[in-house]
Amino acid sequence: MLHAVPDAELKDGEFRLDRKTEGNLSEFIVYYGRSNSGFKLFRAWHNWKLLRKHYLFGLEKLIERNGKPDLIHAHVPWPIGKIARLISKKLRIPFGLTEHWTGYQPEDGRYKGGLVIRVTRLSIRKSAFIAPVSHQLQQAMEAHGLKGNYHVIPNVVDTDVFKPNPKAHSKTRFLHVSTLDDAQKDVTGILKAFQQALREMPEMELVIVGGGNDENTIKRISNEMGLTFRGVEFKGKLQGEALVDELNQADVLLLNSRYENQPVVILEALACGIPVIAPAIGGIPEVVNAAQGIVFNRSEEGALKKALLAFHASKDGYSQDELRRYAVATFSMKAISEQLDELYRKTLKEC
Repeated sequence: MLHAVPDAELKDGEFRLDRKTEGNLSEFIVYYGRSNSGFKLFRAWHNWKLLRKHYLFGLEKLIERNGKPDLIHAHVPWPIGKIARLISKKLRIPFGLTEHWTGYQPEDGRYKGGLVIRVTRLSIRKSAFIAPVSHQLQQAMEAHGLKGNYHVIPNVVDTDVFKPNPKAHSKTRFLHVSTLDDAQKDVTGILKAFQQALREMPEMELVIVGGGNDENTIKRISNEMGLTFRGVEFKGKLQGEALVDELNQADVLLLNSRYENQPVVILEALACGIPVIAPAIGGIPEVVNAAQGIVFNRSEEGALKKALLAFHASKDGYSQDELRRYAVATFSMKAISEQLDELYRKTLKEC
């Protein structure tokens, strides 16, 4: 694996190469200093050249240690697609791309600008394959005129880390995990629906995990609604074992996003044997159906409240073992690696 990444502690012109080998995986990461001076356009061009320079430097060291690769698999066409094309041409080997960006979704709208569009279109057109994480994302990309050799491969979850553990609570516990970006995640909508449902079923509680620009605003709204510590608890950002523990204390994962592709937290919840309540948007209906939880229509008034009450009434109807088996069979490292292996072999045979 090769990656070049800016490091704020390094000055322009400074760099550091970290190499690590674990089993059959060799990891080369080049940390480098970016420029923060000069005119905006000049600075952007200079930093682009730094990115290219350090990827090529890392490539040289990778080849010295491991030999020439057979294929390049880059993540996200913008801006890394241009780097992948350059290396592909230099080494005369094929390259493919994975995409999981929400920018193509009409509600997001970040796929714009002449340079972004040109680089993305050319990268996808020249790639041996483009692997979005959902069929809906493929459709959103194709709606922008991005034609390519599409092969949908879902996101992956480490099912050895995200796995079930016993619960230790009595109330129905809803868990929301996100960046708390209210424009996308609509956490205030969750608070309103939860408040309404709580009036009918007080045996409920909501835990909110995450942090971001809207964290303080959302906490203030919860306070004003009289929900904080009266049914709603904020846990801040959690990762690793702390996040796994929180998932395992929940009865259900709850999302209310306005737009998504395929949220990894859904896969993490399913791997822990936790069902999901989420809107029927993006690639969510491709991975969640009645056996995995409740998918609701965001445009229907009161739909989220109904989903909360419906889950509370039927939470014992979900099988933790079945949810776990589904996640392992569909999103585990083994499952995704087998799909990638098949795609790589097919690509090398055809190129």
